Parts: sequence; C-alpha cells; structure tokens
Amino acid sequence: MEEINVLNKGVYMLYEIKDDLVRNDSLKGRAEKLAEDERRYSKQLDTAKKKLASEINTTISKRRGEIESTFNSQLNSNRSRLKKEQSRRASAKNSKVTKRIENETEDLREEIRSHKEEIRSIFSRNGIPGILNNNFCFAIFMPNSLGDFGIMALTALVIILMPILIFLFLIPEGLQNGWFMAFLLVLFLGLFGCLYYFIRKYIYKQKKRELKEAVRFRSKIINLKRRISKKEKNIRKDSDESGYELGEFDEKINSIQQQIDSIVEEKKNALTVFENQTKRDISNEINSRYSPEIEEDERNLEKTINEKHSVEAELSELTIKISKQYETYLGKEVLSVNVVDSMINIMNDGNAETIADALDYYKKTVDKGLQTL
Repeated sequence: MEEINVLNKGVYMLYEIKDDLVRNDSLKGRAEKLAEDERRYSKQLDTAKKKLASEINTTISKRRGEIESTFNSQLNSNRSRLKKEQSRRASAKNSKVTKRIENETEDLREEIRSHKEEIRSIFSRNGIPGILNNNFCFAIFMPNSLGDFGIMALTALVIILMPILIFLFLIPEGLQNGWFMAFLLVLFLGLFGCLYYFIRKYIYKQKKRELKEAVRFRSKIINLKRRISKKEKNIRKDSDESGYELGEFDEKINSIQQQIDSIVEEKKNALTVFENQTKRDISNEINSRYSPEIEEDERNLEKTINEKHSVEAELSELTIKISKQYETYLGKEVLSVNVVDSMINIMNDGNAETIADALDYYKKTVDKGLQTL
C-alpha cells in the first residue's frame, strides 16, 4: 500500500481519518464482545458435554449394578440353600459315622465296662474307698504310663501355683511379705504331703496286691481305649460313603449347585449383552436428549469464532493502515475522534487549508499541551 502524506491533504482526508478511527474503535469493541461470546459458548459447551458424560457414566453404572444385584441376590439365596443342605448332609453323615463307630467298637466298649466292673469289685471286696478309684489317684500313687507322669507334673505345678495365687489375690497387702509367702508354700506342700503319706501308708501299702490287680485291669482299659480311638480314626478317614445312605442329600446338593452354575452363566451372558449392546443403547438415548443443546452451542461457537476471526482480520488491516498512513505523520496523540473533529472545524471555518495548517493552528489555539511536529 502506497503511503500518502496526509499533511498536504484537505478536510476530506480528515473525514476519512475520522471514519477510520470510528471504525477502528467499533471493530475493537466488536472483537472484545465476540471474544467474550466465544468464552461463554465454549464454557456452555464444555459444561453440557461434562453433564452428558456424567449422566452416561452414572446411568450405566447404576444399570450394571442393578443387573449384578439381581443375580447376586439369587446366587446368595441358592448358596445359602446349598450351605444348609451341605450342613444337613454333614450332620447326617456324622450321625451315621457315630453309629458305625458304636457298632464296630461295641465289643471293645463292653470289655471296658467289664474291666471297670472288675476294678469296682476289687475296691468293694477289699474295703478300699471308692473315692480313690479314679485316674488321678492311680496316676499319683501307682503310675504306669506317660499320661500318669503328666498328671503328676501338673499336680506339682498346681500345688506350687495355688499358694502364690492366694498370696497375690486374697491376702491383704499388709500381710504380703516373703515370710508369709514361704509359710503358704510350706503349708500347701505339708498338707498335700501328709495326705499323700496317709493314703499311701494306710491304703496303698496295705492293699498293694489288690491295687496291682486293679492297675492291670486299668492297663487293659487304656489299651482298649487306644484300639477304639484308632478304629474311630480309621472309620472317620474312610472315604467310602456308600454305606451311609446320603444319596438323597447328594441329589439335592447337585441340583442346587447346577442352579448356581446356571445363574452364574446367565449373569455372565447378561453382563456381556449389557456391555456390547445395552450400554451403547443407553449412551445413544442420553446423547439424543443432549444433542440439540450441544449442537446449538457448537454452531454458536463456530459462528462466533468465524466472525471474530473476520473482525480481527479487518481490525488488524485497519490498525496497520492508521499506523502507517496517519500516525506516522500526525502522531499517536492526535489520532482521536475529538482532536480530528476540532481540526475539521478549524478547516471548515477557513483557518487552515491543509491538515498540517490545521494541526499547527490546533496546537497554538486549542491544545497548547500537544508536542509540535
């Protein structure tokens, strides 16, 4: 664009300059308004898209949860039935196993009863107090097994702990001292020792032969109990359940398990259909409700952006023109509508023939604060 020295031009050029300045201000205002509209439409569009995505995600999650909840409820119900039926089967089996153990160990238990009766007879015939006919007394006075020695060790521990516990929890603090603790220990040991000595001297030594006979029967009872325990263990480990008549329970358990497997498969298929089809249908339905609003915002945003680009292009071109053709000669401080109007009046009143004369006259008479060219 060829530059023109506007200082030599007449009043018509001032009118052109004024038009360009007014147009420039108008374009600036329009560009700012369009920029604000762009931000507003962009925000509206972003909000609408976020609402759309949120509703789709929430709805899909809710529907999927409803499907899973329905199937899980059925599964939990059937699993509860299965657990109850398995419990009934286990109870029935345990009852049958117990009965089998009783039947297969009846002869052994009968021998035990016979031996116990022999022991009671020995005590009765020989005037031995029946209160001594127990495992504890046999273990203390006539031990003959590892278990008996365990009872002896436990008894010794109790004899030592009892006075300590009494001392700590029952004796007043004023009496709690080392001498009193020693007294309690000696007292308990003495009482037990005296009782042990009396029973051993006046009962076990005098009836030693008879009691040895009782110990012999007791040993037989212990061996029979071991045989019963071993037999019971083998029966419980036996994996053959054919003799327990559990078929009815097994049929019910299998039927319930098949129902559970069927529900699991149906749930899997329902979730597959949901993921492959239902989810897409839900998204499409929600999209169809939001699409008019989103499409309108997109159209408004696109229209605003295009118009803003056009205005900005025109504003840029006009700004360059004002800078190159007017500001270069007149100075930036002169390029305002008010100053240009004053200069137009000066020229229309005949006080200047060129813009340069009008500017000089304006500086001298109207605004002496302006810098001279």
